[in-house]
Amino acid sequence: MDLTQLEMFNAVAEAGSITQAAAKVHRVPSNLTTRLRQLETELGVDLFIRENQRLRLSPAGHNFLRYSQQILALVDEARSVVAGDEPQGLFSLGSLESTAA
Repeated sequence: MDLTQLEMFNAVAEAGSITQAAAKVHRVPSNLTTRLRQLETELGVDLFIRENQRLRLSPAGHNFLRYSQQILALVDEARSVVAGDEPQGLFSLGSLESTAA
């Protein structure tokens, strides 16, 4: 399991369609299908209920979606903190009494 698979899983869960999700994550549909099957095999469960051209999350898929979203959110947060996008350190502000009056 890798972050790309989690991103693909989230995209399909949101879109309900391999084709729409593939466009969103800039991949070909066959790649998404393969990667999702690999993820399902690794987890040992069906994450989706396949109906014609639509996909619905299975009960296991609903449970996994929560974790997948949390994992990706934590990765984004970690990247942001490490990259220094967020201000860090102590901030002190002072002024003279005459300036404040």
